[in-house]
Amino acid sequence: MKKILLLVAVLTATSLMTFGQTNKVWNVGNDPVLFPVSSGYATGNNPTIDGLTITPGGTTVTNMAVVEANAKTFTSPTTSVAYTFINRFKYNGAGYSGAAAADAVPTVNMPTQRYLSFQVAGNSTIYVIGASGSTGSSRNLFLTDGATLIGTVNFPDSPLNEGTFTYTGPATTLYLFTNAAINMYYISATNVLLSGINTPNASKRIVEIQNYDILGKQVSKNAKGMIVQKVTYDDGTTSTLKSFVKSEK
Repeated sequence: MKKILLLVAVLTATSLMTFGQTNKVWNVGNDPVLFPVSSGYATGNNPTIDGLTITPGGTTVTNMAVVEANAKTFTSPTTSVAYTFINRFKYNGAGYSGAAAADAVPTVNMPTQRYLSFQVAGNSTIYVIGASGSTGSSRNLFLTDGATLIGTVNFPDSPLNEGTFTYTGPATTLYLFTNAAINMYYISATNVLLSGINTPNASKRIVEIQNYDILGKQVSKNAKGMIVQKVTYDDGTTSTLKSFVKSEK
């Protein structure tokens, strides 16, 4: 039995590398493999999950990207696409010091804490579904390239809301952060660049590799089909890679 890895990937003892550019969906509210129920990440732990980097930042952050049960449904008023979510993904705070829920624009364009980031090869359309993290108070989600505010999406506390950002420009890193706590359920982006080393610290050592199928069930290292590989390093950080493996006689 010969196995062919259709998605090119190189896994070494110190890094996980991926190549190419693609449209990405980070279904943070309904992907038990890549975004399982979790108590979140603390300062110094910046995992990259399928091209999406989670950065707690700051000095004392302990609960960025908490994933917890929160069943919701949402039908897009613009596309009529229906979504079902089992969890919510929590920022648990703002992306910069001194932020206020009334901020219509951020006071900085380079976030310092509690932010998500990803690389794009050029022009990109980013679509999000979320809600305010506070009853009765709307919150803003900002997209920047670190220097310029690209757009703002406002989220009421209920029901869920959607929004679209449009980035026009060269290859860059984009940052998603908030003026106060927001709960995310879905993020997608076009023209995402998956190149380079997800975990650039060469001193890291792989301590565990786990394979899952698309339903979130752990499978053996010899499993075939669509496989999500989760790599855990000795400092607690993780990286993930989706691959399709088929068997050939």
